[in-house]
Amino acid sequence: MSQHAKSFIGSIEETMKLPRENGELIFHNPWESRIFAMAVLLSDKGLYPWKSFNGEFVKEIGEAEKEHSETDVASSYYHLWAQALEKLLLEQHLLTQEQLVKRTDEFTSGQRHHVC
Repeated sequence: MSQHAKSFIGSIEETMKLPRENGELIFHNPWESRIFAMAVLLSDKGLYPWKSFNGEFVKEIGEAEKEHSETDVASSYYHLWAQALEKLLLEQHLLTQEQLVKRTDEFTSGQRHHVC
């Protein structure tokens, strides 16, 4: 991870707590690190301010807690992260619903590896 990326993630942690263990970010599955990196990279490239992503993520957590109060929201942290990113990309008109479905399929099948 570049020094710039570490610095940007450090600035993110001023507004939200990221899951860490022994100081390292925790990812249980490869897709979790990918969706994390996508959100960080797109914001770092100026496609949206981090506070917009953070606001959408907070809404997703709040809705999940309201709808599934018996479920531990922490276990679905990166699912909520992905939902927040998808909503933000659509709301900011960065992708259409069709483009989002196509890109999701491309990443899932391994046809696409790069975010931009």
